[in-house]
Amino acid sequence: MPKIPTFTAKARPTAEAAGVVSNIKVNVNQSVAAAVAPFGKSVEDYYIKKRDNEEKLIAKKAIIELKGESDKIIQSQKDNISEDESINNWKNTFTPLINQKLSTVKNRRVKKLIESGIDLENSESVYHLKQNSFKAYEKESVKLYNDDVNADVAKFKSETNPNLKNKYRDQLYLKAELFNEEHMLGSNDLKKRKEAIDSVLLLTDADSFIGTPDAVEKIKQIDKDINGTKFLSDETFNNSIYNSYIQKIQSVAVKGDPNADYEEAERLLNELENFERYNGSKTISGKREAQFATLKQNILTESISHDSFVRKIEQGNKFYTYQTEQKKLLEGTFFNAFDASFNKGVNKERASEAGLEYESRIDLYVQSNPDATYNEQQQYARDLRLNLVDKYDDVSTEEITAFNLTENKFNVVRETASVFEWYSEYKKNPSLKDAEGKPIRNTLVSLAKLNGYVDEDGKVQINKFFNDYVEILKSRQEG
Repeated sequence: MPKIPTFTAKARPTAEAAGVVSNIKVNVNQSVAAAVAPFGKSVEDYYIKKRDNEEKLIAKKAIIELKGESDKIIQSQKDNISEDESINNWKNTFTPLINQKLSTVKNRRVKKLIESGIDLENSESVYHLKQNSFKAYEKESVKLYNDDVNADVAKFKSETNPNLKNKYRDQLYLKAELFNEEHMLGSNDLKKRKEAIDSVLLLTDADSFIGTPDAVEKIKQIDKDINGTKFLSDETFNNSIYNSYIQKIQSVAVKGDPNADYEEAERLLNELENFERYNGSKTISGKREAQFATLKQNILTESISHDSFVRKIEQGNKFYTYQTEQKKLLEGTFFNAFDASFNKGVNKERASEAGLEYESRIDLYVQSNPDATYNEQQQYARDLRLNLVDKYDDVSTEEITAFNLTENKFNVVRETASVFEWYSEYKKNPSLKDAEGKPIRNTLVSLAKLNGYVDEDGKVQINKFFNDYVEILKSRQEG
């Protein structure tokens, strides 16, 4: 029979049991479940903490959003002087927003966190509402006080009756006392308020005296009577006096104003230059010296040219009236709505064109002759009217081009025969006067004047104009 091979172990047997060697020691008094319990508890604590942190984060985000809405409401109430009203307005607006937000939260723990957080924020919000109301009250109170004081100061300034002025002064003192008491500001504040009132009234009186007889002495006397140096420094006093004088001077020295009084301005300048407070402090001192020197120079310079400037303005107004009348006469030469011989469409068109050219030529004349006298202006306007009458008389507007010195110097097209006829009349009588010495009008002469054919002595260059005009007519015929 075949022999079956067998395995023979060569190693020595030991006393150790087979298996994995471990250093874990188990208390024989505990079960296996009790031994691994600490590991399970650690995992559980981790997940609970993670959940809590997540819920806190969600709650914090919601609280921040709600706080933003609360701040908006608080801002809207910042000018409300009523503390109770502002708090109620905030509650009535904010509470629905809280409820709306909580209604969207399903987690009870998150909802509780939001409620707790908002409660804490609400106490701060109420504090800010109260603080804002108090500030608004103070602001409004100060504004009303100042407005009330300014109203009484205005009455004081315009009043000439000494008894009434004293009455307004006493009213101002009383209002200062009531304001001080209402806000519990103390005796030092009241003292300063009354001194401020005295300062304002002193400077108000001083301002009203400027420009009146003996102004300097009046100002010195009231300043001395109330011992103004006690509560009003020399710098403040002198600066106020300086500004009041400047305003007065500038109000009477307006270049070009027919009502301006530069003599009064110069008198006030001299008065200001020598002004001293009752204690000897000079108003024109320090930085005001340079300012005053510049102002004085400007006023004196303006006064020299003022009269001439005013005359120019007056002349301009007179000439405007005169040239407007001449234009009406010009247009009336060609059109009259109540005259059947002059109320046709062609008449109206001719009058309109003549009027437009008259205006254009007048404007050019004024711009080119700024130094012309009124008589010279009158002469030009009158001659222009007569020349335009000659130009547009019995001529259709189709035969007259638009007035433009640069593009069309002659701005008129006449029949050659007419031009030669006018020239012939001129040659026969160059003086253009009849037997009695009265002027005779000639259309060619008028056209020559309108187109600038006049020498430096004012003599019309009729021959030169005729020759140029004929050449232009020939070229146009050829064209």
